[in-house]
Formats: sequence, C-alpha cells, structure tokens
Amino acid sequence: MTITRALQLAATAAATFAFGQAYAHHSYAAFDVCKPVALDGEVTSVQWVNPHIVIDLKTHDVASYRIEWMSLIQLERAGLAEPLKAGDRVIITGSAMRDPELKVLSLIAEIRRPSDGWSWQRSRPAPPNCSGG
Repeated sequence: MTITRALQLAATAAATFAFGQAYAHHSYAAFDVCKPVALDGEVTSVQWVNPHIVIDLKTHDVASYRIEWMSLIQLERAGLAEPLKAGDRVIITGSAMRDPELKVLSLIAEIRRPSDGWSWQRSRPAPPNCSGG
C-alpha cells in the first residue's frame, strides 16, 4: 500500500468517526420528550462550553441537576448575552432523561426568572412523537 493510499484511508476513517460522534451527540432517545418536567431551583453555575451551555441547578429538595441548554451559536443568534448567573432562582422546563438517577434535563422549552420577569422560550416547539396508546 502506498503512503498516499494509507493517508487517504486514515482521513476517511477519521472523518467517518467524527461524523458518527457528531450524529450520536444529537440523539435524544434517552430523554422522555412526552413528559415535560419543570424544575424550580437556584443556578449554582453556568458553563459556556461547546457544544451546549451547561447549567447546574439545585432544586428546593436539594437535588442537583445538569441542564443542557442551547448551543453557543444559538445563544448568539438569539441575542442573549449571559442571561443567567449563579444565584439566580429559575424555573426550567424541558425533557428529563428516562433514567431519573442521572438528573439531566435537555431539550429546554422554557426558562423563567421570577425575580425580574426575564424569560426565554424555544422559538420552535420540538415535535414530540407522543402517541397515546
């Protein structure tokens, strides 16, 4: 095998792996999109990291939840400049993981901060495939 052919194969394998990782990241099968959950609590930290903004929330029953909000680019396009900070009391509505022990909320539909009336809502509702049966 020539060096050029080996490099082509390595590049193809790397691209395939990267695509697979990106595709897998956006799977929400582990979340129950048919039963939205509203969490009321205090923001303990906000991490402005890629690919999502991660909010740590401590609820009134002292449970800690990881909130996966929108991506940095979506936040920028929405014109939101650091809307939340540690210490804010918020009510966040989204989809919880099917395994309640994991305490992760994603597909956020709404965030409200009662202290000043600030709120954010997803511009397009996620189309859940919830059939009553």
